[in-house]
Amino acid sequence: MENLFDPEKIEVDAELLERANPIFNTAKMTLYQLAASGDADSALMVEKLGLTENTQNSTTTTSDAVKLLIESLLMDMRYHTVEKLAMEEGDFTEVDLPCGYLPKALRYTRAGHRFIGLDLPATISEVEPAINTLLNDEQKKMVKFAGVDATNYESLQSALSDVDGKVVITTEGLMVYFNDSEVGALCDNVKKILDEHGGCWLTIDPEWLMSYALIVRAILGDKAMEALASMQKRVEDQSDVGVKGNTLVVFPKPDISEDIRKAMEFLAKHGLKAERKIVADNMPELKVFEKLRPEQAAAVKTAMKNNAYWKITSMGASAELIDAGSLSEKDFEVKAHIEGEKLCLSLIGRIDSLTAPKILAFYENTAKEKNIRTVCVDCEELRYISSAGLRVLLIMKKKSKEGIFLENVKPEIMEILKTTGFDSIFFEEK
Repeated sequence: MENLFDPEKIEVDAELLERANPIFNTAKMTLYQLAASGDADSALMVEKLGLTENTQNSTTTTSDAVKLLIESLLMDMRYHTVEKLAMEEGDFTEVDLPCGYLPKALRYTRAGHRFIGLDLPATISEVEPAINTLLNDEQKKMVKFAGVDATNYESLQSALSDVDGKVVITTEGLMVYFNDSEVGALCDNVKKILDEHGGCWLTIDPEWLMSYALIVRAILGDKAMEALASMQKRVEDQSDVGVKGNTLVVFPKPDISEDIRKAMEFLAKHGLKAERKIVADNMPELKVFEKLRPEQAAAVKTAMKNNAYWKITSMGASAELIDAGSLSEKDFEVKAHIEGEKLCLSLIGRIDSLTAPKILAFYENTAKEKNIRTVCVDCEELRYISSAGLRVLLIMKKKSKEGIFLENVKPEIMEILKTTGFDSIFFEEK
């Protein structure tokens, strides 16, 4: 039977990439927040991209002056504190994952460091030309951008193929959207990179939600709960699985010591160890403090004594870590045929943010030409699926009159479905 799926004939535009990977709009929001803190480079990027205050708004929440002040403070704090921690590492190549739209390339190249910005292809297609207009000729030689999937080692390895010497990998705001399977794949990939190049991984993510809660309480006091609920809605806007979190992300509560211990154990299982860098001890004097009342600034500094960013390093060379996250894009394949009004798909290899949009484009193109009432997906040879892949399946389910049916689901894929809550979605009709 002829395979109707031909990747060479499938075109994926920016609008489709956004639907498959909506979290990249959050990156525009954070750029606007940093610009509002008074960061001059970010203001230039906001102008280049034509962003406005509406960038702050999402489908369920809208921003106001107080929320923008809080979020600008958080952005200013993490941006400059992580940079300060990175600069203590000496000679290194900065690897920002995800790089978003922030103008880090300007700051790191000014300090004499090579900069590699990694993100979803949809983001890279916009940020690279905008950044390049702000770089001089010498800086352009020190900057590289690449579209990657953080769970796909081959894409990361290809992006870093010309890197010599140690790296500092920075991650801000990525892991809160990941499930345990994705975070595990990310950790395995980071370990491989650190084992090859040396250096460290600096991330705000394990205690980022706690950081937000502490800042909101420091600024708003009794009115903090409303702002925290708004933050959760923002995250849920970008995630079909809601804010369920993962083992590496600590949720706000009075005592987080047990969650930190579990997160450290999670890292250890992936050959990594972490040192908590207390924010109050490492952050520089922030420009945004000028917008706070003295008592608010003092409350923020006190609160940050209870919050940390994490410096993660490899425990050393070990046996090759092989799991679904190490599969490459080359392992991706789809076989498709139509039986009456049923579209039959066989998914092979890994489905992630690099490959999932092709499936969505194929489905929508087919649905324009044929009356597709239902989709049957054979998962016998599917070895990995990320949130982007799950989101594409959900879109197909919603657009097909009789829904979508998954067959031959292996235990490792079923585990991903269960941990994300998608098992009840895809099997509710059975």
